[in-house]
Amino acid sequence: MPTLIARQFALSAAACLGVALAATASHAQDADESPEAVPPVSTAPLADQYSAVLQEIADRRINIAQRDFYVRQQQAQIEELSAQIEAAADTDASQALLPMVREMVAEIEKVMVADLPFRVERRFTLLDVLREDLQGDNVAVGDAYRRAMELYGQEVNYGYQVGSYTGNNPIAERQGRRFQACQEDVDSALCDLNDEQRRALNSGAEITDLEDQLYDGNYIHFGRLALLYLERDSSEGYRFNQAGGEWEALSNAELLGLRQSVRIARGESAISTISAPIRIGEAGADAS
Repeated sequence: MPTLIARQFALSAAACLGVALAATASHAQDADESPEAVPPVSTAPLADQYSAVLQEIADRRINIAQRDFYVRQQQAQIEELSAQIEAAADTDASQALLPMVREMVAEIEKVMVADLPFRVERRFTLLDVLREDLQGDNVAVGDAYRRAMELYGQEVNYGYQVGSYTGNNPIAERQGRRFQACQEDVDSALCDLNDEQRRALNSGAEITDLEDQLYDGNYIHFGRLALLYLERDSSEGYRFNQAGGEWEALSNAELLGLRQSVRIARGESAISTISAPIRIGEAGADAS
């Protein structure tokens, strides 16, 4: 029996290394000489999985290369145009470009207002600062144009990203429940402080000092296709209905897939295929 077990182990290891045919032939020859026949082992599933993994890696490398090429093209255009604007900064021509920059920022704002409401504070803070600067008397057109292009590039990139960030529950009457629970009892299950936060409290910090860390859950956006929210304990989740401008509760089945998607987006799980409960059209069909 030890000889039999050793042969089976050798065969399985060889299959994983991509030499399944040679190993199988050797194993069959040895089995004929053995008084006890070794049952055949199918290597097809392992070979198929290995091929699928190799194909997925190749596809992702191509996709990354295409995106990098696109980003480099965009960056080169931005740098070229910015250099042209800077060169004309001391001429009357630069002032003629100011209305164009203002119009460009106004168009970006229209897109952002009509967009899914993800990372609202970060995105609109940059927009508001730039828009305010453009209303001043001494506008550096070259700098304003550069910032407008950076804002535009950021908004374009959001359309390619699967991003996750912390935030409070989107339902008004449920917002800030975790922080409220911590104010009432820092040992409660809903408060759920981590070790670092507890050490801060033990060192003299107040719970109000930790308010910006005590969010209710996580948001995740799949480009501009879907925006979803998941409570920290995964007890509830919501999808933003862009047509109606309101949040809709997710089913238990949708919550299950969303948990894994959030972990991958936050870098807490290995990269894998993720599914998104996306609502298509007014019919309410979901796609993954």
